[in-house]
Amino acid sequence: MMNKIILSTLLFFVLIVIAVSCAKVVSPTGGPKDELPPEIISSTPQNYSTNFKDKDIKITFNEYIQIKDINSNLIVSPLIDEKPIIRVKGKSLNISFEKDFRDSTTYNMYFGNSLQDYNEGNPLENFQFVFSTGDYIDSLSIQGKVLNAFDIIPVEGVFVMLYSDFSDSVPLKQIPNYISKTNKDGVFQINNIRHGNYKVFCLKDLNKNYIFDIPDEEIAFTDSLISFELKTITQTDTLFKEDLIEKINEDVKKKKSKEQKIIDTIITRTVIDYPVNEYVFMSFTEEYVKQYLKNYLRDEKQKIEIILNQQAKDSVIFKLIDFPDAEFIKEVSAKTDTFIYWLTDSAIYNKKELSGLFSYQKTDSNNMFVWTNDTIKLRYLEVKLKKNELPDTSLKPVFNIKEKSTLDLNKRISFKCPSPIDFIDTSKIKLISIVDTIETYMKYSIKPFENKNREYYFTTIFDENKSYRLELLSSALKNIYGQVNDTLIYEFKTQKLDFYGKLLINITGINIGSNVIVQLIEKSKEEKIIQQKIINQDQIVEYSYLYPKEHIVKLIFDRNNNNVWDTGNYMKHLQPEDVLYYEAPAKIRSNWDVEISIDLSKRM
Repeated sequence: MMNKIILSTLLFFVLIVIAVSCAKVVSPTGGPKDELPPEIISSTPQNYSTNFKDKDIKITFNEYIQIKDINSNLIVSPLIDEKPIIRVKGKSLNISFEKDFRDSTTYNMYFGNSLQDYNEGNPLENFQFVFSTGDYIDSLSIQGKVLNAFDIIPVEGVFVMLYSDFSDSVPLKQIPNYISKTNKDGVFQINNIRHGNYKVFCLKDLNKNYIFDIPDEEIAFTDSLISFELKTITQTDTLFKEDLIEKINEDVKKKKSKEQKIIDTIITRTVIDYPVNEYVFMSFTEEYVKQYLKNYLRDEKQKIEIILNQQAKDSVIFKLIDFPDAEFIKEVSAKTDTFIYWLTDSAIYNKKELSGLFSYQKTDSNNMFVWTNDTIKLRYLEVKLKKNELPDTSLKPVFNIKEKSTLDLNKRISFKCPSPIDFIDTSKIKLISIVDTIETYMKYSIKPFENKNREYYFTTIFDENKSYRLELLSSALKNIYGQVNDTLIYEFKTQKLDFYGKLLINITGINIGSNVIVQLIEKSKEEKIIQQKIINQDQIVEYSYLYPKEHIVKLIFDRNNNNVWDTGNYMKHLQPEDVLYYEAPAKIRSNWDVEISIDLSKRM
């Protein structure tokens, strides 16, 4: 009896466990990941509807949706006064407009990739919703790219805008009739354009008002109008004999499929249509015309530095208000936008605060240059030293070599001093050649670089693959303040000659009377110019002492022969100077000559 009770009890618990297990709900596992974008199953009105008079649009999808970055992605073309109110409710997208639409106008709502499914974020790429308030949908289109004029890199986020007003001032005053925006590849497309002629203007709109009203906004333009020309397009279809045979033996068909097909009939038909026009626009930032005082500082007590925002117009004048007869050593940057004044009188530079008057030409409200005087306050704060710490008053020249470094054969030893030099004692500077254990003192001279302040170089030419030592003994250099250097010793060697490669560029088709700037560039975050030459006739341009790596060849068509790349100007109808990159990087190899040819007569 007892055994039956125990058996019944065990059976009861087993049944309970089974029942609980069966009732437990678990999430399904496995199955392919959803990679499909949401699909439209209905919309009110339908996409591409005509005679739309309402203010609300509802689009329903086959799954739950979300919107991402709708403010930066959504473009309504033509532009409307107020952006629509957009809400997501479950599987539906509800769009409400506040104001009435224009009569007989086709509107294109471009969502980019902002519409996505809720779970996986799969975007409905480049989704457009189109409707017309008139009897038909405008169907003309343009497409193309916006590239940076200086480096031919695609520019993202540029508005490409069409205007029915052709006046020069329209991008500065009016919003466009049609608009699009470039993607990460610089590509744009404007659809549903009404037939007509349009002015085009491209704008990297910094303040998001669709108006070119900030001088350093990036722009692109063309003086020719966008027009749509009705063209007759000829299309050709070819019929083959095999295609006309309805019944044929399978073996024969297989055999014939390996043979050349015989043309039986050529059908030609004509289609009258407006083809999609393609354009490439070169974007640039205009040279900022307005001249102003950008900064001034006194980070050393003897040094006053004044910086303009761009190259100075004509000369500048600087005086200390309390010491109008004070003498300076003046230093001007290569771009003539930075001016350094070295104070020479200790009774003046030991004062904590000085006041100066800086006179230069700046632009007024009419962009005319007028002389102006800016009063500047210059305060120097001594660096606080730690307890028992003595100030470091030694002169610290910076050399282009380091200990155990390798010097390129096409370079000289050079150095730059932090302040003007008063005297160089060459008896305390030794340049030594080392062959095995034999040391030989070398002859040299030290000269200043032309147009470079406080920079000097050694005139000595070095042999390849040899060891040298430079000894700069204490007090070899003395600046105008009596500071001298500590002893510096650098051991270095020179590079092997066969380490380098050579590039020969045969350039033909140059227009007589115009310069071409030929640059050899190392591509990084910014273009680093390795070497540059300027030519004005067909010739072979040679670059030697090149590292064994890839180099990029860039040509600048120097329209005004000033030996630099110049940007454009919209109101002057001036495009930026053209640039051309060779089709592929030049792969330089050690001890090898690479030859390439560029025929400019074939340039589009």
